Amino acid sequence: KRKRMKKKLLSLIFGLLFTYGYSQKTIENPSFEVTTSGIINISKIEMSDHETKVHIHNTFIPHWWVNYQADTYLKDADTGKKYTIIKVEGLDFKEKKWMPDSGEADCILIFPPLDKGVKKVNYNEVIFGISLSEKQKEEKEEKIPKKVNKWLKKELSKVKSKPLTNFTSPNFFNKKPAKLIGYMKGYDPRLGFKTGIIYMKNNITREDYPIVIQIYEDGRFEAELPLIHPEYTYVSISKGLFSIYIEPEQTLAIILNWEEFLLADRYRNKRHEFTDIEFLGPLAKINQDLSKYKKKQKDYKLFNKQQKEITPAAFKTIQIVSHKEQTESLNDYLSNHKISKKAATILKNENILDNANIMFDFVMHRDYYAKQDTLNTVLKAPIPEDYYHFLNNMNLNDQDLLVCNSFSQFINRFEYCKPLSIYPKPVKFTPEKTLLEYLEENNIEVNEEYEKMYKIFDKLAPELKTDFYKKNEEKFKAFNLKYKKEQKAYYNKYYNNNTQQVKFYTESWRMKDSVLTNTLRLDNNLMYQIAKVRSIKFTISNTESKYAYQYWDELKKGIKNPFLIQEGSRMVHQKHPLTSQENNPEFALTTKLPEGKAKEVFKGIIDTYKGKILFIDFWATSCGPCVAGIKRMKETRKKHENNKDFEFIFITDERGSPQKNYDSFVKEQELKNLYRLSTDEYNYLRQLFKFNGIPRYV
Repeated sequence: KRKRMKKKLLSLIFGLLFTYGYSQKTIENPSFEVTTSGIINISKIEMSDHETKVHIHNTFIPHWWVNYQADTYLKDADTGKKYTIIKVEGLDFKEKKWMPDSGEADCILIFPPLDKGVKKVNYNEVIFGISLSEKQKEEKEEKIPKKVNKWLKKELSKVKSKPLTNFTSPNFFNKKPAKLIGYMKGYDPRLGFKTGIIYMKNNITREDYPIVIQIYEDGRFEAELPLIHPEYTYVSISKGLFSIYIEPEQTLAIILNWEEFLLADRYRNKRHEFTDIEFLGPLAKINQDLSKYKKKQKDYKLFNKQQKEITPAAFKTIQIVSHKEQTESLNDYLSNHKISKKAATILKNENILDNANIMFDFVMHRDYYAKQDTLNTVLKAPIPEDYYHFLNNMNLNDQDLLVCNSFSQFINRFEYCKPLSIYPKPVKFTPEKTLLEYLEENNIEVNEEYEKMYKIFDKLAPELKTDFYKKNEEKFKAFNLKYKKEQKAYYNKYYNNNTQQVKFYTESWRMKDSVLTNTLRLDNNLMYQIAKVRSIKFTISNTESKYAYQYWDELKKGIKNPFLIQEGSRMVHQKHPLTSQENNPEFALTTKLPEGKAKEVFKGIIDTYKGKILFIDFWATSCGPCVAGIKRMKETRKKHENNKDFEFIFITDERGSPQKNYDSFVKEQELKNLYRLSTDEYNYLRQLFKFNGIPRYV
């Protein structure tokens, strides 16, 4: 009996010791599977029978802040059970903890005790698979799996054509697509994204066509890229942005590392320059060469200050010196580094275009700033006649300028620069007959009250017509409803001003031609011809087919490049196809959505509103013009909120509209029919509706 009691006592002591030892466990520098944050690092976890302490070491931008919310949690990675935070030692929830000069600070978070048997936990949806074993995190080199290597080689072997020798090649313009493939080391679907996006565009025609990069669970990714010429462009994946050079008919393979994306997250106050990228394939060398050169970033604060404090003449002098220094620095770099001729050409052209863009941008908003600050004499100083002579130092017939990242901004600034923003005075248009005369001529009876109202209206001066309409709005609406068909016939006959529109835009280009030669002292160059083709999309948007073709026939007389003529003709045919809207109404009314993820996402939204017309607004709280437009339309939305025929739909994404800002704004604006999509879903809709920028209305 005494022996049995002794055994039980020893068992109890060992049991208590075991329980106590387990509950007081401490794990230093715990290993984890994957993290979405470059800021938060768990340095230690202390587990006891009454609490769990998580020591967090924050590494962030000096003098920025972090805070912790009351809904922060740990989650059992196996069962999904959550342990919500109790407190933060020495800090209230939402209270800002400011980073010191070092950019490093520690916090201790207190959670409830974890259940026995928990092996791994997640910290929010940020750090996944945190190990509760005492084995410390090991730094390991991520290798490319054999299957992925095999796939990359197979895809690259499909490329049969050789890259361009140089940018003067007759094959420079080429509409055959390219392909981007690659692999991301450290990728995990739990990171929360399955797509990236490349904001492709046709700078000759103003067409956007963002392309979704499909990322697979094993970290592979791919996208087919529509091109019209070689392009040095941006790729956006998660919060990372980096450049690639690509050519038609070529495949570029890139190897990325998720660790570098975490660095971009940590130092988010500036664009992170990616360095850990490996390039494979025929275009590897030129991409390596371009990625190694780090150009000087523009100081936007200083630039904005200069716009308001120095005259255009003074700025021109400063910029000449600055551009000379930048050019000398680039030339020194090229002298000391053996890089491909095409890479050198791109870097030189980027330097030239950056200078031009700075010169354009300095004077672009002067009129706006002058209205804001009427006492500022600097803003009243004239732009010297020779201000734009930097254009004379550029070869504006070089097609290789189109390759550059900076070209999109340049061509936009060039076509809208002040000297070329010149238009003829619009001719006042008066119809041959009034509406009443037309109705009488066609034996359509009008009652005496309506006749009297319209006779007064027709005799009023233009500035008085609006007030008169408002006072008699109900009568006008009743009249319009009764004579809807007759009014349409009248306006088609007497207000069809397509002829005047063609004359107006043709005359405006004649005036621009004169400015180009006599003021800017330039010849009819390739860039100017591109500006002409870019004008087509807007000019013919509300023009009948006959007049659209008339306008294009006049415009293309000044265009020499065959590819530009081909693209211009395509734009006209696209808007006014041979099967016209008049002859085939179904053409204008029916759009078949392409099969795939984009259709699935979009139909999931619109199917709720079958039978209605939808006005769709792609927007974000972080987009100033989007916010302004929604505010401006608030009363209009209220006026039509119960309309049975149409709805206003608002689509944004999680990244562009952070939850707190989104909730506050939609409440303030009383928005309905809201869709806040994941970035992946939103990327697919960008591709479907072909827009790089917002607001975008469909």
